[in-house]
Amino acid sequence: MSDRKPRRFFWFEGVTRAEVERSLNDTRPSVLRRQAPRRQLVAATALMTAALALSIFIPQVKVQSYAEIALLAGVLITFFMLRKSVRLVSDAPDELLDERQIAIRNAAYTVAYRALCTISLPYMALVLLIQPDGALFAHAISGTWSSVLLSYVMCCASLPAMVLAWRLPDEPAPLAD
Repeated sequence: MSDRKPRRFFWFEGVTRAEVERSLNDTRPSVLRRQAPRRQLVAATALMTAALALSIFIPQVKVQSYAEIALLAGVLITFFMLRKSVRLVSDAPDELLDERQIAIRNAAYTVAYRALCTISLPYMALVLLIQPDGALFAHAISGTWSSVLLSYVMCCASLPAMVLAWRLPDEPAPLAD
């Protein structure tokens, strides 16, 4: 019997083996490995995600579409920065992490899942309010569900990395050789 070849790409997690190993073994100093900048990144991501959902209330269609594109680009950039700041631990499969990292990642997923349950309530309320018979229907641009949907999807994707980035302490500075 031959051993299975190790997987190079993990489709469900959206990472490659080389990418995770390179990130975990990186010893170069980075501002993203300190807690304060990571927390600022979490706050920026949360604000841009909320702004993306609320961009449906911008009355001019052209301005609304430009704002939606700019906010989506900002959310995507901060999403990838968040993943980098936690060394892809939030997205890495078990086989690429040690037991401590798996425990930290799983604890972050538990908190993220609970937060998602709570965060889903305002999204559902917003959707109900912008329905044709909703109280805010007259103020929302009709037919523009994309910003709310994109905001929710990015919130779901970002939450594990956001929780991990918020909870991790500063990484120690590398030792000089």
